[in-house]
Amino acid sequence: MSSRDYLIGIDVGGTFTDILCLEVQTQTLLEAKVPSLPGRQWEGVLNALKQLGIQANEVKAFVHGTTIATNALLEKKGANTSLITTKGFKDALEIGRTRRLIGGLFDIKFVRPKPLVSRPLRVEVPERMTADGEVLDDLAGFDFQKLALWLEAQGVEAVAVCFVNSYANDKTERFAAEQLQELLNMPVCFSTGVVAEQGEFHRFSTCVLNAYLTPVVREYLETLSTELKENGVRAPVNIMGSNGGAMTLDQAGAFAVGTFLSGPVGGVGGAVRVCELAEVEDCITFDMGGTSTDVALIHQRRPRISHDNQIDAYPLQVPQLDIHTIGAGGGSIAWVQEDGTLEVGPKSAGALPGPACYGRGGVEPTISDANLYLGRLPTERTLSGGLQLSREASEEAFKSLADKLGGGDLVELADGVLRIAVAKMAGAVREVSVHRGFDPRDFALLGFGGAGPMHVFLVAEELAVPTVVVPRYPGHLSALGQLLADQRLDSVLAWGGKLTGLSDQDLSGRAAEMRSTASDTLSKNGFALEKQVFEFHADVRYSGQSYTLSVPFDDKHPSLNVIASSFGNMHEKTFGHQDLTSECEIVNLRLVALGLVNKPELNFASNSAGEMLIETREVWFAESWVNCPVYGREYFSGGQCLTGPAIIEEAGGTSVVPPDWKINVHRSGALICENPL
Repeated sequence: MSSRDYLIGIDVGGTFTDILCLEVQTQTLLEAKVPSLPGRQWEGVLNALKQLGIQANEVKAFVHGTTIATNALLEKKGANTSLITTKGFKDALEIGRTRRLIGGLFDIKFVRPKPLVSRPLRVEVPERMTADGEVLDDLAGFDFQKLALWLEAQGVEAVAVCFVNSYANDKTERFAAEQLQELLNMPVCFSTGVVAEQGEFHRFSTCVLNAYLTPVVREYLETLSTELKENGVRAPVNIMGSNGGAMTLDQAGAFAVGTFLSGPVGGVGGAVRVCELAEVEDCITFDMGGTSTDVALIHQRRPRISHDNQIDAYPLQVPQLDIHTIGAGGGSIAWVQEDGTLEVGPKSAGALPGPACYGRGGVEPTISDANLYLGRLPTERTLSGGLQLSREASEEAFKSLADKLGGGDLVELADGVLRIAVAKMAGAVREVSVHRGFDPRDFALLGFGGAGPMHVFLVAEELAVPTVVVPRYPGHLSALGQLLADQRLDSVLAWGGKLTGLSDQDLSGRAAEMRSTASDTLSKNGFALEKQVFEFHADVRYSGQSYTLSVPFDDKHPSLNVIASSFGNMHEKTFGHQDLTSECEIVNLRLVALGLVNKPELNFASNSAGEMLIETREVWFAESWVNCPVYGREYFSGGQCLTGPAIIEEAGGTSVVPPDWKINVHRSGALICENPL
């Protein structure tokens, strides 16, 4: 019997796979970083486990973030999918809301993206449901056997059943899905089983996305589970969901669209914990890895949730953290556009061959090459994972780029690459703050990911943000968030109407049914009643409005008057006014059900004794070379104060602090840095 118990979080990124292990008895953290393996993500997970040398029977919990769903959609490698729908609605996916979802109104080159289901595979059936749930045609006598044989003959691999108005009554939709599932050896999804909300276009799109991705996600999860078991890992495996909580493998296999942001949401969860430890109330996360940069806003230590999303060109009507992603990472390639101007990203060198400085065959200059050439990364010491960087390779890559631009100073060129990247990343921060009604100067920027601490200070200066926070283990914060994740269930009920026609008792009864269903699921997943938490919201609007605001309410003592008052206050705060003459109406009831896991203390304060200063080297800042000290972060202790410029190195991340920034080491181990402005 092993004397050690490990809780494991693993984040598979586009370039690296990060693992963070907490040894429960001593609260000791172990970390590792290995290259991700495109097409064989599960193998990178196993490599990360092996690198730490942990015995299989010592693993007690395993939470994993994956990009499988995202990659499958972006690369259009999902299943050959068919849509079964109400007669007259086969083109709903193509018509949409008769407006452009991407590209902008004035893009003369705009081409409407093709639906994931080709028109020949969209099948109409004689079904009809009214908006109030009355069945007009229930498919009695319909030949499902004939339809199933036809689907198989067309090489269909997944089926989406989407009927109009099924949110009001899913009887016929559920019946059709059950009939087809009995006849077909493939996933069959029905729209109200994925999202039971009004609006056929968004509901159809979400269900089609789920069907399109389910075979790919299931195959990966089954392979991962099998490989872990064959390597002796018997601990339950959970998958991070886009809503910020964890899902069981079965839940993830049935709800593939819930895993789109599986990796980045872990970082947001880890950031919330860092804010608690470092006594920071509001922050904007800045998660920069090898392929992309993800940003999210955390207000009062709660990340924003969006229910109306879009992945690529496709609407996705499921709850997910409001994370904005751009193609700017350490591996983003600098290149020359047709008009002769310099551009950075979104194409990335990835894990293989990687940036030129990795020495793995890459020849194009990247953001990492720019940092190395400007002295911000070491050449004498290896990085996490034993990676030795080559300045000569970076220089050759920039010489090639300079030749395409007609010559020029290589230092200025590398600095220009960083300036372009910083401008793009600052734009992403504005997207989740200014565009949502928040001033980024009221928030701290929290930098993490393998490249986040290296660029977060430059982004802060671009936006005049006064405070930057760099947590311990910044390169593994997403894995930390997965390790800490509670299990989360989201459910929605399309119910309501004008408040004058509803009663508190009816609202209470509906909420009780939702709570009971969610509680049963959490209990089956091993969470005792005292470990279950429930949060209710009502989607409310003024009568005649198209959009709603989500208003929290107490399901034990619900009051429609309180909901109306809260909505008015929220409407005024959001839009600057409220209308006391208009009647309010409820559109949906929402429930977030959490199964709470035990949270470790996670005191990151360093107890290591040794010399902080590693070396002093020339580093390029703004317009000149500066003699800059390089520190080892493991020797920092709470209460210490330093002043930039400084390079701070640690496993999985390097912080580049510009001149005059004030660095304070918080007792939690986080660096709280103040901008001189």
